[in-house]
Amino acid sequence: MLGTGWLTIRQAQEALKNGRLEEAHRLLGQSGAQGHKRSWELLHQVALGFVQRGERHLGQDDPEAAWNDLLLAEQVGLADDSTAVRLRQALSKIALEAARSLVEAGDPARALEAVAHLRERFVRLPELQLLEDAAREWTKARELADRGEFTLGLQGAERLKRLLPNVAAVTRFEQELNQRRDTCTGALVELHEAIARAEWRRAMEIADRILAAAPQQGDARKARARAWKVVEPATVGETRHTEAPQTPRLPDRINGFLLWIDGIGGYLVCLDNRVTIGQATPEGAADIPLFADVSRIHASLTRDSEGYLLEAVRAVQVNGQPAEKVLLQSGDRVTLGTSCQMQFRQPVPVSATARLDLTSGHRLALAVDAVLLMAETLVMGAGSQVHIAIPELNQPVVLFRQKNGLGVRHAGAFSIDGQRCQERGTLGASAKVSADDFTFAVEPVGTTRTGRT
Repeated sequence: MLGTGWLTIRQAQEALKNGRLEEAHRLLGQSGAQGHKRSWELLHQVALGFVQRGERHLGQDDPEAAWNDLLLAEQVGLADDSTAVRLRQALSKIALEAARSLVEAGDPARALEAVAHLRERFVRLPELQLLEDAAREWTKARELADRGEFTLGLQGAERLKRLLPNVAAVTRFEQELNQRRDTCTGALVELHEAIARAEWRRAMEIADRILAAAPQQGDARKARARAWKVVEPATVGETRHTEAPQTPRLPDRINGFLLWIDGIGGYLVCLDNRVTIGQATPEGAADIPLFADVSRIHASLTRDSEGYLLEAVRAVQVNGQPAEKVLLQSGDRVTLGTSCQMQFRQPVPVSATARLDLTSGHRLALAVDAVLLMAETLVMGAGSQVHIAIPELNQPVVLFRQKNGLGVRHAGAFSIDGQRCQERGTLGASAKVSADDFTFAVEPVGTTRTGRT
């Protein structure tokens, strides 16, 4: 045993001499080296090496790598050393300034992520609490405004001005809330008048104006849903120029489909209100199968009237914080296990459909670019408020649910499996849709495919 200990110590010395700090650290942690009279001295040298490497990374404008080195040094036991203290102070100052910049730029969600990251790294500066309070106040005021509760939102903006005096972005935010309030106040009166007169198309247009200013305004959302049911015919499969037979609709048993868009990519579209996320296995237990170090069923997402509820079966973090059950907000980062990360987004204010993008380099078992959790509609088009961006589209293409299947809507002529349609059509279980500026195909999940249409 003594010989083994000496050998380990010599290997650690050689690794340290050649700058292989992680290897030296690992060797010194082995049972043969622990307690050896040289091990404490070598561990101190390893920790100093981490600090010095961290300083070099900081000099190369790579604070993230510098943080990693500092935390390794502190893990070894060099937290009280003056060089480690100086590095921590420098990194904390840089990170604090970055968090402040995010708040002052009007990005409180990312600022909260930055604050949480600093707390994970045991930063305890007094200004950190001020920034966290301001970011939370800003986020809450924005959420209230999105629900149309502008009085409370403006009160939050006043508190925010006291926390962050003379910040231009706060002034702009308050002005924005006042403008949005003015838009909604007049439009809500018009909306109730239109409903009272049963002017449903007008009611839908007014509701869209309100929802553009307050995406979660309850009256406008209810009015729009009611108007949509009245305005839309029960069957939208017919065409205006031909009497082609209606294509077969998606059977009830299909709970998802693949969407392939020429020149854009492929997407897994889930139709169920509840989906599971987990490891890709031959049995196919998870609705969203991942090639990643996650459990067979790692978490689930449930859509209801409140939004999307994430429930963890195994370890999950949301925006860097451990979570067991949380209502997701657009832009949230969800980490499964230790490294598989995806971003949750709801880019279209008037649609409950959400999008999941893998951001950690992992991939799905299916050769697709993202997952779409489809509620009533799925919007494809130019701009930012779409579920799938197709930059060259002049008019959006909307997939929507209808009785026993899916429909497609587009302001213009297009064809479904060669049959000409105008504005609306019905999709079969497998179908190809094409027009002058787009082509896409749908097929049930599980269909073998070698390429994209």
